[in-house]
Amino acid sequence: MRLSRVLAIAKKNLRSLKHDRRTVGFLVLMPLLMITIFGYTFGGTVKNIDVYVVNLDQASSDQSMSNAVVQNLSARETLHVVRIATTAEGVSVATEKVRDADIWAAIVFNETFSQDLANASTAGGGTPAIISLIIDGTNPNIVSAVSNEILTVVRIVLGAKAFVAPITIAQDLIYGQDARFIDFFAPGVMGLAAMLVTFMLSIISFVHERSASTLDRLLSTPVTEGEIVAGYALAFGLVGLAQSCVIMTAAVLLFQIQIVGNVLLALLVIFMLGVGNQGLGFLLSSIAKNEFQAIQFLPLILFPSILLSGVFWPMEAVPTLLRPVSYFIPLTYAVEGMRSVMIRGWSIDGIWLELLILAAFATAMLVLSAYGLKRRR
Repeated sequence: MRLSRVLAIAKKNLRSLKHDRRTVGFLVLMPLLMITIFGYTFGGTVKNIDVYVVNLDQASSDQSMSNAVVQNLSARETLHVVRIATTAEGVSVATEKVRDADIWAAIVFNETFSQDLANASTAGGGTPAIISLIIDGTNPNIVSAVSNEILTVVRIVLGAKAFVAPITIAQDLIYGQDARFIDFFAPGVMGLAAMLVTFMLSIISFVHERSASTLDRLLSTPVTEGEIVAGYALAFGLVGLAQSCVIMTAAVLLFQIQIVGNVLLALLVIFMLGVGNQGLGFLLSSIAKNEFQAIQFLPLILFPSILLSGVFWPMEAVPTLLRPVSYFIPLTYAVEGMRSVMIRGWSIDGIWLELLILAAFATAMLVLSAYGLKRRR
């Protein structure tokens, strides 16, 4: 082995990079994008969890411990108190809001809360005061965050002497009574896998067929642009669907994940996501000159989708600065729709908005892809 030849080959490869500005930009900007998104996301904490408060405490305003707890809850960032009710009817209203997934939880203080808390805090103590927590149990992280926040605030209200808050949180889980983290995690992994497979297959396949002139020969036949795009969308959508079936079967057999709702409806969500990402891959492939440039689009789509769509942790943990970006990521709606079906047991009436958004995304991508092919012809 001669060092001069090794250096010559290395010089040739570096020179080729010099003339590929897109690749140079990718090598410089991609690490910056990754560290920025990872830093903000992993540095974030769960914030602004929407809750209702129903305060039935009968103590006078100057002796009411529940008022002090509610004021502290409202002043902190973890919970966002949407409404404070003071009548028994507020419990049923708040419960229905949790059932419809409009809020995450309802925090209910009973009529004797202040008296029970005062008794439990004195020397010798008494029975713990009870706070009823009616909560959507589909996300264990949210359940833990709400419970811990209530305990923390009660300690603050009682002062430094309260090493252990003398209260009991009586949880009433509306959904996910036996849900584990794997039940929350599995729908996100299925959606992420379908997105990656369809996007990667479509963008690399189109670039390869274009470089091999296969696409040009196909365009010279009577087949229309829409038929080409629809054919690819159907094929890659089915591939993503098949992979999700494998993941779901393995998750059920190996980890006994919960599937409360209709499995076919969950798979429909995945299929819609796969079709849309196939169209996105086709659209981006028109920008890439070769497979190497095509693969550069993968992290640009992958990392925001993983970190900002709620796959691994709740949307409430996404920093406020980046949260608006989450609503422009199709995977966000696919994951939410699948969790609503698999854990909450919702039918199509409950996830129609997610399906509509995914259908609009898929339609837009396919139409733009067909238009791009028409211009090429």
